[in-house]
Amino acid sequence: MVHNNNIEKSIDAFIDRNEMSAFLVDIVNKAIELDFLLDLLNMILPSISAKLHGLNLHRSEYNKYLTIWENLVAMKPVAAIFSKVDGFAPPDASKGLDFEHKTLMGSFLRLSPLAGEVATFYFAGGPKSDSQLELTPSQLAPLFSSAQNEMKVVFDRIWFITDKLIRGSPQTRQDMMKWFADLVNVSHLRTGSHAKASKLPSDGFMFNISYLLVRLSMPFLDYPVFSKLDKIDPDYFGPKNKLLNVKEDARMYSSSSEADEYYGNAMEEDTNFISDCFYLCLTYMEYGIGGMITQHGRLKNELKRSTEMVSRMQNDPAARAMLPRITEFVNTSRCRLYAIDAVSVDNNVNLEIFDFVIGASQFMVRTIDPSHKHPHPKLNIPIFQIEKVSQLDDHDFLKTKTPVPWKYFPEYMLLGLINYCKFISRYGVNALMNNEEKLSLFVEFSTILLRCPELIGNPHMKGSIVEIFFGGSIPLRNGSPGYMMNIFNTNKLVLNNLLYSLLDIYVMIEKTGASSQFYDKFNSRFYISMIIEELWHNDHYRKQLTDYLRHNVDFFIRFIARMLNDTTFLIDEAFNSLNAIHNMQVELRSREAGSEGNTDEFGSTEELQSNLLTEESKAKSYMGLANQTMKLFKLFTKQVPEGFTIGELVDRLAGMMDYNLALLVGPKCSTLKVKEPEKYDFDPKKTLADICEVYANLSGESKFKQAVARDGRSFDVKYFEKAKKILTTKTTVDDALINTFYLFGLAADQERVALEQEEMELGEVPDELLDPLMFTLMEDPVILPSSRVTIDRSTVKAHLLSDPTDPFNRMPLKLEDVIDDVEMQEKVRQFKAGKRKA
Repeated sequence: MVHNNNIEKSIDAFIDRNEMSAFLVDIVNKAIELDFLLDLLNMILPSISAKLHGLNLHRSEYNKYLTIWENLVAMKPVAAIFSKVDGFAPPDASKGLDFEHKTLMGSFLRLSPLAGEVATFYFAGGPKSDSQLELTPSQLAPLFSSAQNEMKVVFDRIWFITDKLIRGSPQTRQDMMKWFADLVNVSHLRTGSHAKASKLPSDGFMFNISYLLVRLSMPFLDYPVFSKLDKIDPDYFGPKNKLLNVKEDARMYSSSSEADEYYGNAMEEDTNFISDCFYLCLTYMEYGIGGMITQHGRLKNELKRSTEMVSRMQNDPAARAMLPRITEFVNTSRCRLYAIDAVSVDNNVNLEIFDFVIGASQFMVRTIDPSHKHPHPKLNIPIFQIEKVSQLDDHDFLKTKTPVPWKYFPEYMLLGLINYCKFISRYGVNALMNNEEKLSLFVEFSTILLRCPELIGNPHMKGSIVEIFFGGSIPLRNGSPGYMMNIFNTNKLVLNNLLYSLLDIYVMIEKTGASSQFYDKFNSRFYISMIIEELWHNDHYRKQLTDYLRHNVDFFIRFIARMLNDTTFLIDEAFNSLNAIHNMQVELRSREAGSEGNTDEFGSTEELQSNLLTEESKAKSYMGLANQTMKLFKLFTKQVPEGFTIGELVDRLAGMMDYNLALLVGPKCSTLKVKEPEKYDFDPKKTLADICEVYANLSGESKFKQAVARDGRSFDVKYFEKAKKILTTKTTVDDALINTFYLFGLAADQERVALEQEEMELGEVPDELLDPLMFTLMEDPVILPSSRVTIDRSTVKAHLLSDPTDPFNRMPLKLEDVIDDVEMQEKVRQFKAGKRKA
């Protein structure tokens, strides 16, 4: 049986001669008869595994070893005792790499086009150091197809092997589930931003296991009836869970200690295979496929830095000796990126993964559903009605409303699904497109998560959902509506809840908890405004905004106040950057003309150029965001102009509009003149036209006219006159709109004269009657509960829109806690009455 007592030569014989495979089967059958099977497998499987570990898809010999695996595991007695064979378990279960490189299953589970050497073979023909690899879409297409085809063939063979093993015996199945769990438990760093990929299990290895678990899960996630969801144990993450280490993982809307307390009295019971498989797959969606997504972002950043390094080295004779090594690194990184892209646009693969996402989402909605019967009948939202808008921002209150056990689920269960959908939605062709029946279920699920603030404590996750919706809302390249728009416009649950959800997220995304939260919140708000712009073609959504103003005014004010804050900040920052760019460009021209330059202010020319690049980047970012926010202002002021005259909002809006108009056409407008303004998305005539349109939309509102007239800092009718001239001679803005804008300016100026006359008649106001922040006569004085300061109620309302604290001592403050200052109200009344008699 063993060739000259040499197991290696015997294995080679089985590999090299096809007819020997049948002989191998005979040998195994004989070993079974003689009760010698485990000894035989201990002799041959570790050796086969060792040889396969040295191969991958770029070396065709791997096929022969897979054939032996297939032949062996097809024999049920082999599969039944597989987990007892030497080499099944890793030598050190705390090291993820040991699972991949030092186990029997690792030898075939790591076969993948995602492996670095395989990717380099497919896309570059091998290591390449003489020049940078750049492939066009037409060149990539056949290479992608080749990689995808080979992946399908090899994965189907891996699936055959795994499926036979899983079905081999209860012991093998249980041990394999533990093997998968032990591996993922030590692989959490794969999604870390600073992890070293070379020290962690590879993308190909982890992706294959993720995909295997998806296939294993599909029979009990039976779309479209979902009749077996009740087989998945929703109380899995207590004493029942003997596989997954979630001790340190963040939870949906609780702390780990709260989760421990909840599960503290639960009974320790055995779980079923369905539950083990389902929760394992969710874990691999985060740390398996999610790790690949993280690696994609890491490779893109490395590639950018490395290509910049190559450019610098080409101009440095002293560094050229290192150029081939850096070029090879660049090409390897690019090939690995291409490989991930090839897998990510493989529709057959991703349709299967998206099917799992849909099944998992339905289970999650069932868990959230108070009756736990979804989808028969489907869940209706909201699950509970808030009593006051402040509850939307009260996380302690919301946590009391979070459904159990959803509240205590590991957050990664949801994060893996959302990040996967966000990642593939960035590709022009993806599994979400042309898949509307299933996509509808995902959009419903996502809308539920956004609409019900008690379900998720992590705003970053909501921002990711918004980004997915953005990708599905923007028009396609052929001009047709985005692939989610039909769902947004026809699905009842989405129609009734999407706009509310977006307006809520716009406010609550202020703090994501991430180090990049400053950029995250503006990116999310940009996406929201783009989605709303597409929704606005549907009259249903426009009427909803009107309804919020009439029946949910506090919710409306909360949103508009945040949008107003954003617009003010973004335009200020954009114009400040443009002013800085203007000054830097003037300084550069001066130096280029031979002047010594102002080094005290601008530094060296190198420093000046570096600072200019920084300001240019900031200006483009801020201006793009400001332009999009102005689009919302135009849409909303046209739909509900009366909503912008509410006391807490109108003065701030008027001040912002007047200030920006003054910047664009006033004496400082020359400081915004920059070279190539289009580089920064700055079109001053377009910005002026936008401001003109907002003024025109609000021109019929007397309260807005009064607020503009009260703005002693920025309002000047001359700016309206100058703007009219520019708009008439240098833009295509409709003459009627320009005239409405100009006449409003004249009317506001007349109002200003009348207000000044009233102030003169009122005379000097005693200090005690003046609002301590606005320095105007109080109309409705109230006492702040902690500082005991008397202030006008309207001032308090406006302040609380952006700051929930007492402005005088920073103690927490709620509007309902202020106290009417009856004595001061009487003094104000007497003062006014006395002036009228005079």
